[in-house]
Amino acid sequence: MKTGVFLQARMDSSRLPGKALKYLEGKTVIEHAMNALSLIPADEHILVTARGDEKYFKDLAFQSGFKLYAGSREDVLQRFIDAGKKYQVDIVVRATGDNPLVAFEPATFLLHQIQSNPDWDYTAMRGLPYGCGVEVFRFDNLMNAAEASDEKYDHEHVTPYIYNNPEKHRLVFFDAPREMCSEGRVTLDTEDDYISLRTIFKNIYHGAPVGIEELVKYLKKHD
Repeated sequence: MKTGVFLQARMDSSRLPGKALKYLEGKTVIEHAMNALSLIPADEHILVTARGDEKYFKDLAFQSGFKLYAGSREDVLQRFIDAGKKYQVDIVVRATGDNPLVAFEPATFLLHQIQSNPDWDYTAMRGLPYGCGVEVFRFDNLMNAAEASDEKYDHEHVTPYIYNNPEKHRLVFFDAPREMCSEGRVTLDTEDDYISLRTIFKNIYHGAPVGIEELVKYLKKHD
């Protein structure tokens, strides 16, 4: 059963254009995300971007050990389907490029859980800081979602059809353990987010991906 980490990235964010290439302690946001996700033991690690944005990410992806796939800009669901077909994956760990502190430890746990439970379709962890989580699901569900829904929202956001139709899918959610729980925000969507992330990285980044427990300790101390 082949597994793939798919990191979704684009350059045309309306609120903070080019945010994936902003710098935090000498590395771009997308590099921080890839470095953390590379610690997940998957068969493939792929940066999935919109066609036309390859030039921004190509070198960074390859330097980080990621392959690069470019697909539909508007239909992100189809972009993921096309990437999944190309790399022939059975299970996808989906992360987004605006999360430089994506948590590799719970992501690895979720991957192992879905691998061990063939009847599960989708799993995620609740209670992590906003911007740390991933989704893990079976690739077949994406193709079924594309066939079942022509709603624009479902095609722009990849997995809503799966988790909004629990009667059709086996969804399993875990509550994060106390040492991983926080209501903190560590995603990058606005200039204020960027200012906050710069402070966090200045204080706890030391050249390697920050562990979720270390991050949560910092967030609770500076709440």
